[in-house]
Amino acid sequence: MKGFRVAAVQMCATEDVGANLERCAALTAEAAARGAELVSLPECFAFIGRKMADKLPLAESLDGGGPIVEAVREMARRNQVWLAAGGLPERAAPSEEGKRVYNTFLLCDPAGETRAVYRKIHLFDVAIPGRAELKESATTAPGGDVVVAETPMARLGLSICYDVRFPELYRRLAVEHSAEVLMVPAAFTAHTGAAHWHTLLRARAIENQCYIVAAAQHGRHNPARESFGHSIIIDPWGVVLAEVESGDGVAVANIDPGQLATVRQQMPCHAHRVLGT
Repeated sequence: MKGFRVAAVQMCATEDVGANLERCAALTAEAAARGAELVSLPECFAFIGRKMADKLPLAESLDGGGPIVEAVREMARRNQVWLAAGGLPERAAPSEEGKRVYNTFLLCDPAGETRAVYRKIHLFDVAIPGRAELKESATTAPGGDVVVAETPMARLGLSICYDVRFPELYRRLAVEHSAEVLMVPAAFTAHTGAAHWHTLLRARAIENQCYIVAAAQHGRHNPARESFGHSIIIDPWGVVLAEVESGDGVAVANIDPGQLATVRQQMPCHAHRVLGT
């Protein structure tokens, strides 16, 4: 791993795909201007509707041609950055047509080429009356592959939002697949975010001795949906390096391979494992 600069974008997506993509483009350009080589967009960066099913007609193939995928490729090319598009509606199997899509993390290189694809494994089916009531599995098909992307900067462990509550996924990313930076783009609800966002992310950083880059949605998207915000970058010791607490913005920080090596050398937790987890 080499030293590099990373950015986590924070925004408030709505039903207007065009406006959302314009905002992503502006914030990606801001991140690049601040020296970021890797820029992460949050989950649902292109669209958040009033109902979960509203995204179904927007599903695209990753082969290109659709407005969302093409916009991601163009943002990467124009700004000469690695762009982590952290959750877009991808067409699932033909049997799922019109019923469910994948929630897909697309990683593009500075040439706009696809370098990794991760489909969200853990789906947010939660019923907290009056606080957080969503059934993601009704409109989203689960992925099944653990994905680490090899880049010139670092090995990136890919995940999306609700995945962060499942530490076994991150242990596999860090131990089995040698991830150094864990990507966690999200659209955490305001209620669950206020309770658990920082705790979960710092825990994943500390226990796996990895950097965390968590781009987030914020604010009121529509009468039925509000997100917590707090896009954040955390080091392997659990220290918050950068954070956007509210509003649109970009959290930017340096990823230091020396810090990663020091933490893992001084406290070799991976070598001390006795249960094989």
